[in-house]
Amino acid sequence: MNILEQIGTDVKNKISDNKGLVKIVDSEINILARTSDASGTLALGTDTNKLYIHISAGTWRTISTDSAE
Repeated sequence: MNILEQIGTDVKNKISDNKGLVKIVDSEINILARTSDASGTLALGTDTNKLYIHISAGTWRTISTDSAE
């Protein structure tokens, strides 16, 4: 398991307890289609195990924890 998969698993576990900061857990395509979330909103892609942050006006960026990405 790589670091991103581990982070994804950890986030999923936290969300099940409602203790995590990530409140959106959905597929990447559905996350990227969202436009009305506040800046700084975090999301977890269930199909990609990637973390995303909403910048503004429907712009999402992947949060990279690997310096090679």
